[in-house]
Amino acid sequence: MFKKTVLLLTALTGLLSIAPATAEGITIKGKDFYRDGRPWQPKGVDVNAFVKPPKFFAIDKSAQLQRSYWGEVELKQVHARLGADTLRFHVSQGGLDPQAAIYDVGYAHQIVEAVQLARSHGFAVVLVIDAQQDGTPEVKCMPSANTARAWHSLSSALPNDQAIMLELFNEPCKRGDATARAEWAKAMQELIDAVRGRGVRNILLLDGLDWARITNGLFPLVHDPMPDRMAFAIHPYLVGGAFDRQQQWEATFGASARTFPALVTEWNATPTNGCTGKNTPLVALALMRYLESLHLGLIEWGIESTRGKIVTNHDDFTPTNYAGFKDCNDGSDTGGGELLAKYPHD
Repeated sequence: MFKKTVLLLTALTGLLSIAPATAEGITIKGKDFYRDGRPWQPKGVDVNAFVKPPKFFAIDKSAQLQRSYWGEVELKQVHARLGADTLRFHVSQGGLDPQAAIYDVGYAHQIVEAVQLARSHGFAVVLVIDAQQDGTPEVKCMPSANTARAWHSLSSALPNDQAIMLELFNEPCKRGDATARAEWAKAMQELIDAVRGRGVRNILLLDGLDWARITNGLFPLVHDPMPDRMAFAIHPYLVGGAFDRQQQWEATFGASARTFPALVTEWNATPTNGCTGKNTPLVALALMRYLESLHLGLIEWGIESTRGKIVTNHDDFTPTNYAGFKDCNDGSDTGGGELLAKYPHD
């Protein structure tokens, strides 16, 4: 079994060497991102098509549906209709962890093919390890040894392609007290060291606490041996009364985003996700303008999702808006697609 795994990883390394000779690299200078030497604000969509290994398709029809949307048509449309230049792939922690019950030896190959297709269309790529919606029976909402093993599998197959960024763990759930900060710092540092120990030079993205809403005060707690190759990933989903005004955004992530490099790698505001009540459209617009003032890149969730719609359907890919929005759980297919399409000029 060990020999077969080594042979597979060797083959995957070759398959993942997909970047053309003129591939655009992503770099960081100070707090700003550059691509091909030019200032760059990434704009993109979250892809959930690969968040679960195929063994779940028979029991999870939504996973099968999301995978069926993936392909050439979707890639061309998200660029044309939304102006996207970046794709963020959720990948299963359990599917990549050889010690997990849902480990699938062929799953990494499917991720390779998806990255290859995205890069062939010129998209930058974010790969994020997801343990919340990946099919793992026991949900772990903080980085763990399972995460490190998953990155060990994936990093063994990574290409020398600096247009791929690695988001180490999706949405650590604990709040920002001293105990949680210490746990976050220890776990994230172990992941940084593990990935860098594999010789990986790609930019690393670190989700903050409270489902990636809190980043203030965290950056000095970790260290990357490579200078200017690490940034925060922020997920500013709205919460009525607790996370729906500029003072709260500034107090949780804004202060760090003014000093350290950061991206918004996941966000939307729909009747069922990130909803604050009847004023959700106005609050969502205010948030976009706040993010624009910080010059943050924006990736929106999720292009195949039925809960966080960016487009109304996969026929004409019309971006969602708030024209039919009434309140949370109103049954409407409304969301922030048009905000993404206009970003950063909302």
